Amino acid sequence: MSPVTPRADRLSLGIALTYRVAGDDHWLLSRITNISETGILFGPTSLKRGAKVELIIASPIPVASAAAGRVVCLATVARTTEAGAAAARFEACRFVVEA
Repeated sequence: MSPVTPRADRLSLGIALTYRVAGDDHWLLSRITNISETGILFGPTSLKRGAKVELIIASPIPVASAAAGRVVCLATVARTTEAGAAAARFEACRFVVEA
């Protein structure tokens, strides 16, 4: 029997985000349903499970140990819903420094 890993706390955050399939030139708009330190649920999208995506998120508040601000993240879609939402697991995130 494997140990149960607690699920990261989710924060409902109904703000816009920009995303694209990794390496694509075309950015799309969507809305965050919820976000945690480990991943994000957003939609609507037409993404499929396993897709690598790049996300630009401008959170007005801290999320777990991450400070508020604009971040770019690389993530993998772990699941999708019938309503067209995508749940993606963060692989890497970095803050965008604006001069």
